Amino acid sequence: MFGAGGIYAELLKDVVIRLPPLTNLDAKEMVKSIKMAKMLEGYRDTPAGDIDAVEELLLRLSTMVEDIHQISELDFNPVKVMPKGEGYWVVDARIMLK
Repeated sequence: MFGAGGIYAELLKDVVIRLPPLTNLDAKEMVKSIKMAKMLEGYRDTPAGDIDAVEELLLRLSTMVEDIHQISELDFNPVKVMPKGEGYWVVDARIMLK
């Protein structure tokens, strides 16, 4: 599941769900399909976020879940998307094992 975090997740219910393994196309479609995508692309005086890095994060998490079968649940929230070329910060992460 990917979408706006924090209060926006509850307020807008702006999420998309895909099952692993994700492809490059899946990751791109996930990011572009949420309502908050316009914020990531740059909106008004907000700089564009590092969408490529977010897509890479989704692909890496998909691979991790496929490779480590003991993972039953994971939550990275919030992930702060930095301006284009600067990546992201995972502020809080929780991984549950079987």
